[in-house]
Amino acid sequence: MKQSAIRQIFRTLAFVILLTPLVPVSAGSARRPIEGDWRLQIDVDGQQLPSILSLSTNADGSLKGEWLCFWGITELREIKYEGRQLSFAMTIRLDEGDTDTRFTGSLKQGELSGVFSNSTGEYQARGRRIRGIPTAAGTWQTKFKMGEREVTAELVIKADDQGKLSADWKSQYGEHEITNVQFKAGKLSFDRKSRIQDRQWESSFEGTVKQHRLSGTIKSDRGEIALEGNRAGALVVGQWELDVKADSWTRKELLRVFPDLSARYGAIPIARVNLDGKDVTFKTTLEVGYETLDISFEGRIEGRKLAGKITSSVGTAEVTGEKRRLTRAGRQAPRITKAPRDPDVIYVPTPQEVVDKMLEMAQVTKDDLVYDLGCGDGRIVVTAAKKYGCKAAGYDLRPGRIRASLENVAKSNVGHLVTIEQKDIFTLDLSKADVITLYLLPDLNVKLIPQLEKLKDGSRIVSHDFDMKGVKPDKVVELSLEDDWDQHTIYLWTTPLKKESTGD
Repeated sequence: MKQSAIRQIFRTLAFVILLTPLVPVSAGSARRPIEGDWRLQIDVDGQQLPSILSLSTNADGSLKGEWLCFWGITELREIKYEGRQLSFAMTIRLDEGDTDTRFTGSLKQGELSGVFSNSTGEYQARGRRIRGIPTAAGTWQTKFKMGEREVTAELVIKADDQGKLSADWKSQYGEHEITNVQFKAGKLSFDRKSRIQDRQWESSFEGTVKQHRLSGTIKSDRGEIALEGNRAGALVVGQWELDVKADSWTRKELLRVFPDLSARYGAIPIARVNLDGKDVTFKTTLEVGYETLDISFEGRIEGRKLAGKITSSVGTAEVTGEKRRLTRAGRQAPRITKAPRDPDVIYVPTPQEVVDKMLEMAQVTKDDLVYDLGCGDGRIVVTAAKKYGCKAAGYDLRPGRIRASLENVAKSNVGHLVTIEQKDIFTLDLSKADVITLYLLPDLNVKLIPQLEKLKDGSRIVSHDFDMKGVKPDKVVELSLEDDWDQHTIYLWTTPLKKESTGD
C-alpha cells in the first residue's frame, strides 16, 4: 500500500463514524475469552491504522463478528476459535472494488495479535480488549420524599479505566459524600454521609438499574425512603446505524453513545455527547500524522431516527440514521406464534443457483433493502446479505419456517443485516423495499399487485417460476440446472409496473 494511499486513508477518517457494539453479557453466563470488543492497531508501512474487532455468540453458539475501520462495517465469515487461535475471512468493500482479506492470530496474556493478508500484502496487528462501561454509569435525575416534601437530587456515577465506580450526590440541601459504590447483575448499592448545617448522618442505598430507570431504597436510622430516577440523555444513548453521504462517497456506519454520554466516533473517543431537548452535538479531534483535524456533529433526533451534518476541515457530510433495536443477544428476537391461518402455498425451497440468478437479475447492491415474501428457510435474504452486504427482511406465516430462517441467519453471521418476521405478506407495507423476491403461485402474485404498485419507481420484483397476469415482465430467463429435470423460469419486473393491454 503506497504512502499516498495511506495519506488518503487518514484524510478519509475525518468523516467516518465507525463503532462496534459492546457485547452485553447476562450475569452468570459463560463466554469464550475471545468474545468482546478489541481495539487493534494495524501496521501499514509504518503507519498505525486504528480498528475495532467485535466478536459475540449467536443463539446456536457459533461466533459472529464485525470489523470496523475507515471504510465502515465489514461482516466476518468463517470465524474459528480453537486453542486460543483465531481466524476469520471478510470482504472489504472500497470505492475501488472488493478485497478479500483473511486474519490469523492468537490470544496470549490478554493480547490479541495476528496478521491481515490480502492481495496487497500482509499487515501485522495487535491490540487488547476494550473495557465496557457499566450501565449504572451516567447522570441520574432522582426524586424522593422527605415527609410531605418532594426532593430532587442528581446522582453522577463514573467508572475509571479499571472499571472501579465512584459517585457524586448533588443536591440543594447540604453536602454529601458517596463511597463503596458497587454494581453487579443490575443491582446498585452505595454508602452515603450527609451533612446539613450542624446535622450529620449516614445512610445506604440499594436498588436496581433497568435500562434507563433507577429504583431503590435509601436506608438510615431514620427509616427507609423510596427513590426513583431517570437517566439524563437516555434519548441518545445506544447504537445508531448511519448513512454518511459526501459529494463523492457514501458510507454505512455505526455511532455508539454510552450510558455516561461518552461515545466513540470510530476508534476516536468522544468525551461527551450533548443533548438539548432533541438536538445532538459533539466535538472531537483526529490526529493525522502531524495534523490535527477538528470534527464536529450537529443533528436532531426524531423518534428512532437521527439526522444531521458532520463537519471538518475537509468538508461536510450529510448524516441520516436509525437506532438499533437490541436484546442481550444483540438483536431483537421475533415473537413466534401459531399461524393465524393456513399458508397459501406448500414450502418448496428455491435451488441456490436460482437464488443467485434472481438476485443477479434484480441487480442488488449494498444500498438496497430486499424483502422475501414467503421466506422459507431464509436462503434468499441470507444470500443477499452475504453476497451484496445489503439489508434484507424475510416474512412467513409458518412458525417452523421462521425458526429455520432464524437458524440460517445465525449460522451465517448476518444477524446485523437480516430480520425475520412472522407476518401475513398480504398485509405488509412494501413501500420501503428496493427489491421484492417471490416464489408464490400466479394468482397470489396478482393479489400482491396493489401492494407492489406502492413501491418507489425503479424497484425490482423477481419471481421464481410464476408470472403475474396482466403485468408485462421486463425480462424472462430460463435456467437449466445439473441433476434437475425441471426448467426454472425467472421473471423480472421494475416499477412502475407495465400493465398489459386487455384489448377493446
